[in-house]
Amino acid sequence: MNKDTPLDQIQDSDVSPTELDSVIDTNKELYDQLNAMPEIEALEAISVDDEKDEKEKDAPNPIFELVNRVQTFYAENELARYASWAFLLILISTSALTIIEYDMFNGSVKDHTEGSFTFGDTEPNWLDTFFHTFWWSIVTFTTVGYGDVSPITHLGKFLTIIIMLLNFGVVTLLGGAVASVLVAQRLTGDDTLDENKFDGHLVIAGWNKTVPSVLNLIESNKDSTSVIILVNEMDKEVIQRAITGYERLDITHIPENFTHESVLRKAFLDKAGTFMILPDSSGLLPHEDPDEDKTVLTCLTAKSISEACNVIAHVLDVENVSHLQRANANEIVIPDEHVPHLLAKHVTDPGVPQFFDDLILKEEEDKGLQEVKIPRTLNGQTHNKISAFYKFKYGWLLVGYAIRKAGFSLDEQMGESGSPLIRNMIKEQLDGAGINLTSDEHVVVEINPPDDYKIDGKHSALVLR
Repeated sequence: MNKDTPLDQIQDSDVSPTELDSVIDTNKELYDQLNAMPEIEALEAISVDDEKDEKEKDAPNPIFELVNRVQTFYAENELARYASWAFLLILISTSALTIIEYDMFNGSVKDHTEGSFTFGDTEPNWLDTFFHTFWWSIVTFTTVGYGDVSPITHLGKFLTIIIMLLNFGVVTLLGGAVASVLVAQRLTGDDTLDENKFDGHLVIAGWNKTVPSVLNLIESNKDSTSVIILVNEMDKEVIQRAITGYERLDITHIPENFTHESVLRKAFLDKAGTFMILPDSSGLLPHEDPDEDKTVLTCLTAKSISEACNVIAHVLDVENVSHLQRANANEIVIPDEHVPHLLAKHVTDPGVPQFFDDLILKEEEDKGLQEVKIPRTLNGQTHNKISAFYKFKYGWLLVGYAIRKAGFSLDEQMGESGSPLIRNMIKEQLDGAGINLTSDEHVVVEINPPDDYKIDGKHSALVLR
């Protein structure tokens, strides 16, 4: 009995114990053959090694991370730059004064410390003198100026003039920098996002009642990204109440207009893994519909920032699908398309809608229908072997494959025809014209393929866990 046998014949037929044992033995034999393959025997070790390598890659070097944080802080903080330069100039001036006016400052240490020297024994040494000179420089720099000691040589007085002049410039700049930071925080109330943690993250543009449900499903799937940026003009308190309580998710809110290119760049869209555009109900009355022109405009803006950006657009009006396709959206979601199908299934196939609910709407504890990466060692294997691997090794049911494809691939279209020289020449001409043939990459699915169906590196498994 093959897979094309009518359903009513399958339901009416009887399965004998012998036939059942034969099917089980066949699958067991297939699993044994699969495990006998050398590359599969080492698969578990390879998988563990891959996980370790991924963790090692994800875990940055503490020293490099500290240096990067210091560099980022220095580059983005005007106050830190002014303070560091002021300290450096004072330190240089102090060192020069200690050398030039050593006798004078050394005698001042003796007069003021009354024999209690930190570094020297009975007499102040060079470190005692240097620290005393540094203290005097700070007093002079801050215009306190006790006047208990002053340089004698012309060069020493010249260095003192530099320290005094530094006060007028640097202190004024420091005060201005502090004031500008305080004013900027009062005007925007935003924190500067740490660019280091945003790579492969999810950006969600727009806000409506479906966002909390989306976040709940992402929270429950531990294999998905945990870093999310919400970009919308919804009231901050509403967003804050909605995003509290998530243990795994790291959610950031940017309260600005997501149609602006500068705002999307602030969300590091060029480094994002996925960009989701939703019908935006921010600021709308209950009877008002979202402006879906914003969805099309945002998709165009996102693609102008990064053609490789994976854009998922949610639309309510079917007429906007063609506009989004021309805007090069990777995936377009129209929820109303599923409603008639589910309603009809309640009549024709009772249980199917409930099954759909359990798979999609009640995903908990990392269960349900999920996409998983296929180990590299299984590339080139047939569907029956891949299915047996997941079934017997993990207890998962392989229902199909998700395949990443481009809208137009030169290699796929030309096949074996055409010389490599012509193929490369065409690619160079297209690249020179700024045309990216894989910019409209999308996902297609293959459900329950034949046993001899072969998979490659573009496939990932859809399994029921």
